[in-house]
Amino acid sequence: MISYEDVLNSSGLPAFLQERRQRYFDKAVKFCRRQFPGRFGPASDAERLAHVRTAYEIGKSFGLRSERDHLKLLIATVHWGLGLASDPRLAGRMVQAGWLEPDLSARQYVKLSQLLRAVDAWHAEVRPEGRAWADAAAQTARIDASGLTGSSALHMADEIWPAGVRQMPARAWGPYGAALDADRQRWALDGGPFVLHTLLGLRLGYRYLFEPTLSDFMVAWQIEGTKAQRFDTLLQTALAMPPLSQEMTCHKT
Repeated sequence: MISYEDVLNSSGLPAFLQERRQRYFDKAVKFCRRQFPGRFGPASDAERLAHVRTAYEIGKSFGLRSERDHLKLLIATVHWGLGLASDPRLAGRMVQAGWLEPDLSARQYVKLSQLLRAVDAWHAEVRPEGRAWADAAAQTARIDASGLTGSSALHMADEIWPAGVRQMPARAWGPYGAALDADRQRWALDGGPFVLHTLLGLRLGYRYLFEPTLSDFMVAWQIEGTKAQRFDTLLQTALAMPPLSQEMTCHKT
């Protein structure tokens, strides 16, 4: 295991610092490919490395100093998304796990075990790998409502995938709906596509479109064609997404 105590305090040894970081990045990419073949197997080397690097910077912001701690944080970022620290639905869990202060600022010297217990508890409630999520995603093809707001998209998602929505605390509905409203304006979303986007955010992290290893979704949003064709491409991409892993969150670091 590499200790980062000497690395973080070695401002006069940039070459040593870079070598240590690169060694960790190489190990972390291999770890993700082994533990999450459904997510990282199809991704390119550049996409895998981009995820690992971003997660590493998140870990640094939380004061993580060891390889083991950074690898454990990777587990959370894969399940919750790289935006986990600012995801409105996860704020309460992050505070309870000791990763955020009550004012949602980062807390230093956190306990990784508490974070992973929070991930496990979320996973037990939601079970995003199961048939329920895929069935819910498929149901969005029949939604023809228009003029949806972020809040109404959440309510429609709740009707077809209650486990994914009801794991959010009540106080998260407003901020999460506001985030969806911003996406609605940015991506011109409405109807079935908007609800599917909501489900994908609940499943993969609310900023899933900017996840390096989920680039197929951004491609699906940007293809040329009618709205119906774009939606069908997005839906097929969602339904084709393989499970993250067979072991759920029981990973060894």
